[in-house]
Amino acid sequence: MDYLRKIISTLVISTSIAACVGGDDDDDHEGSTLNVIDADKTHQVLAFNDQGMHCADSDYSVFTILPPFNTVRAQVIEKAAAPRILDEGVATVSYMGVADAAGSINTTSQNQPGGIWKSNFWDTNPDTGNSYAFDLFGIDLQPDEGLLGQQMPGILNPYVANDPQPFGSYAATQAWFTADGVPIMPIDDFGQVNPYPLMRISAADSSSGDSLATLDVVLPVASEAGCQNCHATDQDYIDYPEPIDLLNAAKRNILMLHDTQHGTALASNTPVLCADCHYSEALAFTWNGGSNKTLSNVMHEHHGTVASFPSDSMEDTCYQCHPGERTDCLRGAMGSAGMECQDCHGGMLAVGSDSREPWLDEPRCESCHTGDAVDNLTADADTVVNTLDTDGNTDNIRLRQAWRVGDPSATPIIAVNARFAEQDNKLYKDSLGHGGVACEGCHGSTHAIWPSSIANDNQAAIDLQGYSGTIIECGVCHTSLPLTLGGPHGMHNVNSSAWTMEHEGFYERNPSACRACHGVNLEGTILSRTAADRNFLRDDDGDSTIHLPQGTPVGCGHCHSKP
Repeated sequence: MDYLRKIISTLVISTSIAACVGGDDDDDHEGSTLNVIDADKTHQVLAFNDQGMHCADSDYSVFTILPPFNTVRAQVIEKAAAPRILDEGVATVSYMGVADAAGSINTTSQNQPGGIWKSNFWDTNPDTGNSYAFDLFGIDLQPDEGLLGQQMPGILNPYVANDPQPFGSYAATQAWFTADGVPIMPIDDFGQVNPYPLMRISAADSSSGDSLATLDVVLPVASEAGCQNCHATDQDYIDYPEPIDLLNAAKRNILMLHDTQHGTALASNTPVLCADCHYSEALAFTWNGGSNKTLSNVMHEHHGTVASFPSDSMEDTCYQCHPGERTDCLRGAMGSAGMECQDCHGGMLAVGSDSREPWLDEPRCESCHTGDAVDNLTADADTVVNTLDTDGNTDNIRLRQAWRVGDPSATPIIAVNARFAEQDNKLYKDSLGHGGVACEGCHGSTHAIWPSSIANDNQAAIDLQGYSGTIIECGVCHTSLPLTLGGPHGMHNVNSSAWTMEHEGFYERNPSACRACHGVNLEGTILSRTAADRNFLRDDDGDSTIHLPQGTPVGCGHCHSKP
């Protein structure tokens, strides 16, 4: 898997989206009509969580795998015929808590009056006199301060304040602002569990301070991950004081089991940071974990050999430790289509393989989206698995498994047709696409690709274009646009009456470009489905319209005879 070794930035991306009007432009339609979204808005914010779900331990007194640590990124776009992505010299970006439709808001990770308990990460360890955060990571933190300095918006006056917090850094290569390590927990300010809290991302003019745009996005976090399903019932090693909750009983059990099997003395030296001995890429910004096997390797390799797991299903394996039984991690479009963790990552032995570098050797978009309607891998039936559409019919374009049947390492497929591929040597969460816009900015966060089964996830897409799903409306960022095939993944103008009436010349010049999405027979495919209900003027009768419901595979025959 050398192609997915350490992610390196080798490509400098222009911060102009002018490139998106390249390709087969028709000069006669310069500035053609678009359905411009929010015509009064001069700017847009695209914001996204990097992983789609972050985990944090619910207790830090025994051992810790992950601290409170969430990452949100944002790009600020100046709307125009050729939109421009603004950099740190022009714009500033901040975040603050915002209530969702149910009234849930999360501004602080501190325990609150009335018995609302969120975390003991910043609490004092009675055995050492230090905070648990210091005992684990060696860093003195203020309440609500994260490991990299990002703070919860309630830090200045917990329980009352909701002060905007600045994004801590700007990445010039990706042209995005980043808030790394926001220490949010999945308990809102009313003490209710909410793994999908909203934060309002605000962009302002760096000179005047005037507001440019805002967007409400989810900072997903779960503390569901735990070991109590199995280890709290292992009577051979239970020796803990009462009273203690079930989770800590399991954690102490594990430390004593580790001491017995490996000759360590962890149980008497709590709290323990697992990454001190077993490297974790999730904590690579400070801790190297020594020379032992990685944490992911030892956890997945060992548990992949445990016979007590009744099957290799997602519920019986992944969800025993990862959030899923109560918190929906895989909640986006792929989860809704029936895909499971193993379809992308492989089984536990594959994930724990010595040949896999955790957090870096991951499935790629092109592993399932292997091409278009005329060039893809779905015909290779012996080694790949076709996916099914919502009607149970094979769509003959996408795969439902990111690796080839019979591959014990579940190595991600690399497609020859790179139409839907990420950038070379980059994961989806780190890739840029159309005009330098982040892939996650238009498609949604990893594991929560739009549309999501969680309402809060969908809020950003709805705010941007009026409905959930991939940001496909050109008018979100463009104020006008010539007729073109230079859109994302080679797309033409979307929701444009000019394209509907004048696309004939594009077909005559390049029929294969149309067949790539509309099908070899031009009768429509999943790639030409309408993203929303559409009313089109018929190009053979300018006085009538045709209504196509959302999800209709658009083909030539809807409006006129096929060429």
